[in-house]
Amino acid sequence: MQVIIYKFVDGTTNTVEVTEDIYLIHLQLMKEEISNNRRETRRHTSLYYFTDMGIDFEDKRTESPLELYIRKENIASIRKAMLYLTDKRRDLVRKFYYEEMTMRQIASQEGVSHTAISQRMKTIRKRLQKELRDCSI
Repeated sequence: MQVIIYKFVDGTTNTVEVTEDIYLIHLQLMKEEISNNRRETRRHTSLYYFTDMGIDFEDKRTESPLELYIRKENIASIRKAMLYLTDKRRDLVRKFYYEEMTMRQIASQEGVSHTAISQRMKTIRKRLQKELRDCSI
């Protein structure tokens, strides 16, 4: 007779005596489960998982000083143009671009339709484009 020990989430354990055949089947099933979990994890591990584990990825792109300057100027221009948006519109931009919420999630949170959020985003983009054009003149 062999003993299988089950450990539960609440911290309790339970032991069961089983025959040798059942014990070997149990071991095989446990190995398959571990293998399947490892395979699924390897296939679906996000970059956020690695950064949470302290592993960081170095950006290998090299930017010329001109490209770096242009990027910084673009960011500054966008921030300046954002000042022309209302607080409500800025909040929508923050949710969509920085918190990476989908339009459907935002719509359900605000109690409106997906189309309403889509139209608001379209209006915001037009306003930002106008402000960016006006700033560059």
